[in-house]
Amino acid sequence: MGTGDQSDPNLPLIHLLQRGVRWFSDGLLEHLEAAGVTPITPAHAAVLAHLDQGTSLSVAELARRAGVTRQTMHRAVTQLVGEGLLTRAPGPGFPRSSLIGLTDAGSQRRDVAMGVLRDLEQDLGSRLGPTALAELRDSLTRAWPR
Repeated sequence: MGTGDQSDPNLPLIHLLQRGVRWFSDGLLEHLEAAGVTPITPAHAAVLAHLDQGTSLSVAELARRAGVTRQTMHRAVTQLVGEGLLTRAPGPGFPRSSLIGLTDAGSQRRDVAMGVLRDLEQDLGSRLGPTALAELRDSLTRAWPR
């Protein structure tokens, strides 16, 4: 097997991780389209996953929970507000601080996307086996604890 072979176990880990992210991303988009739901990106699904109906968080807190910069979160929030999936309301503290919450449409889209991601994880588990999937999840959680 050469280094360009997709099944080469000696590929750099970053390549394997990117391939996994791409697999989940493609599956998410495909399943949302098949369900007649306007697709959202996995990055946007990750933003929505950190919000609950009736709970609002600051952009800084969302960024901390998602493990991204405030600038990255601000861009994602701006896009999702524009799509009608999030709300932005004045928050306490700094004059420009705001609290981000889910709209009903955002809550519905989040629930569908999270269901698709759970189904994809079960599909992966059926290929790897439940023990290997649990070990993968544990390893990745320990490797990047935040």
